[in-house]
Amino acid sequence: MKIVEEIYYDLDFEEPKVIVSHSRAVIENVKSIVMISENSLTAECGKRYVTLVGNDFTIKEIFEGRLLIEGTIQGVEFLSTSSSDKDRRF
Repeated sequence: MKIVEEIYYDLDFEEPKVIVSHSRAVIENVKSIVMISENSLTAECGKRYVTLVGNDFTIKEIFEGRLLIEGTIQGVEFLSTSSSDKDRRF
């Protein structure tokens, strides 16, 4: 990735940025929390939605578009708000 592309990526506030481990996730560029259930959490991040799948979630921090969640994380799903983007599941 070229330095200009990297800077553009870092400053793109319409795309989610997610860092995940087994027991912790950080989601950046969060606009709102859309849904919380017993085994999932969905956040709106501009052009996409991010869903964490797992259990025992605890929201540890919400601050300036950054969401820190602890619990057992089993998967991450990215859902698009545009029909041109394909949904992805990891």
